[in-house]
Amino acid sequence: MYFSRATLRQIFLILVWSHVAVAYVKPPTNVTLQCHNLHNVLSWNYDKFSPDLRFKVQIGSTLGLDGYPDELWVESPNLKADVSFLSKPNNDYYVVVTAVLNGIESEGAPPDGISFSYFKDSPAMQKCFVDLPPVNVTALPDNNILLRFMHPWLYLHKQNRSNQKLKQKRHNASQDQPTFNYDVIINETMHHTLSCVTGVCEEKFPVEAAEEKHCLKITGELKKMPVRTKQLYCTMPSAEHMSKSNIYIYIGVSLLSVSVAVLVLIMVYQKKTNPTTPLPDFMQVKGQTMQRMAEQEEILNNVEVEPTSPTPLLPELPFASTPSTDDDLRLPIGVHTEDEGVCDVDPQNDERPGYMPGHNLEEDETQNSNGGYEKRPVLAELGPDELAEGYRG
Repeated sequence: MYFSRATLRQIFLILVWSHVAVAYVKPPTNVTLQCHNLHNVLSWNYDKFSPDLRFKVQIGSTLGLDGYPDELWVESPNLKADVSFLSKPNNDYYVVVTAVLNGIESEGAPPDGISFSYFKDSPAMQKCFVDLPPVNVTALPDNNILLRFMHPWLYLHKQNRSNQKLKQKRHNASQDQPTFNYDVIINETMHHTLSCVTGVCEEKFPVEAAEEKHCLKITGELKKMPVRTKQLYCTMPSAEHMSKSNIYIYIGVSLLSVSVAVLVLIMVYQKKTNPTTPLPDFMQVKGQTMQRMAEQEEILNNVEVEPTSPTPLLPELPFASTPSTDDDLRLPIGVHTEDEGVCDVDPQNDERPGYMPGHNLEEDETQNSNGGYEKRPVLAELGPDELAEGYRG
């Protein structure tokens, strides 16, 4: 069986690229180093895990490793390595991470590696540092302030004392305690250069009496390692620098609080000794207040409201008459003229018509004998079998 030269070339390329594809292992990504207070942690990411995947950390230095290995192996799925033993202050270190699968190693990550050092003047890519221990600044009454903190070397070993190997390598911290050199700047104007060799660093500084608050900035160096501060350390204003108005306010508030407390105690005492004495509204419980409101509402609902208007709603009629059932009583209706025979009243005889508005409605019949109404005979019974004739106007 014969193959052409072009076919053989294609088969060869396929075999080569297949071998390369099988041999390729992805390198780690996002490799970072966190280093401060002599505690160093190297971490990274990886996308795809497999049972045989391992990671190798390659280590280099400028002044040797003092007996430590030049590589570390990390089993997946762990993605970090503790390299705190790389903390010699006068040394520069170099680390790079690779992934290893079935004996095949990936490219190093990051490609240029990570160089770091605790040496303050090192040209390394990453400078590590030491934190200043907690600081206490106290204002003294004689225009002085007191600065006090633990020696940074003791603080470092106290933070890292769980690492027994590191503790043994560094010997006894109290016997190998170095000098701590530091600078203090007070209120951005006064500068002091100091050193400390004791377990507790303590210094007293004179300050301006006019300043109510004093802030300190501290930087230092420990065995050629930079010591950094996270903040300014300030004193609070003392009572001597407080204004008189503020003092008066504090006194007034205190007296008011005491007065209110005494008043409440007196009211509670009176309530217990004399239960009939009512407590003030602000001391009544919510339930009693709601009950009182409900009782008042019930009283208002039961009250009958009567009209109190001074004028009647309907006008009073000028006459209050009862309809008569007498068929014989007939009154003239309508307006009469002189031709219809209406009689005139003689003022001398005081004769008036039988119907006048509002007058003589109940007068005797004899007085209306000469009125303008028609007279009809009426029989009146005077006794047994005895009748008399009369007239009704």
